[in-house]
Amino acid sequence: MQTIQEITLELWDNLNCARSAACGILLYYGFEQECNTLSKALIPFGGGIGERSICGSVTGALSALSVVYTKKGYKEDKIAEIAKSFKEKFSQEFKTLYCREILEEFTLLDGSIDANNPERKEKCTKTVLHAVTVAKTLIDSIK
Repeated sequence: MQTIQEITLELWDNLNCARSAACGILLYYGFEQECNTLSKALIPFGGGIGERSICGSVTGALSALSVVYTKKGYKEDKIAEIAKSFKEKFSQEFKTLYCREILEEFTLLDGSIDANNPERKEKCTKTVLHAVTVAKTLIDSIK
């Protein structure tokens, strides 16, 4: 069986950060149909909704967490609590939830991101992998 990170990295070759994180989580836990639906909904959410706002890895992982916990019968208030915990754990690693801050070192003079810089891709890969790892830890703690 593949790890959640291996599944996610395969997706990351062709999908944006939000879609990779969401589907990495959902496929790992056997929610293929939900992945197909959510992946389409998350097309515009990569790169902080294309505006370097909240990191797409966060958006995707939170979306998948919501699906998994809803399927497990959790109510909205508990899912919101879990989402808060996810955001805190993600922020511990990157010191922020914002794409613009995570990728600040790759910002060009015109304000855009140097998308072709391999170090930028590596940093985004780290956000995607960290997001799915944190999500897995939370999901695996379900009683």
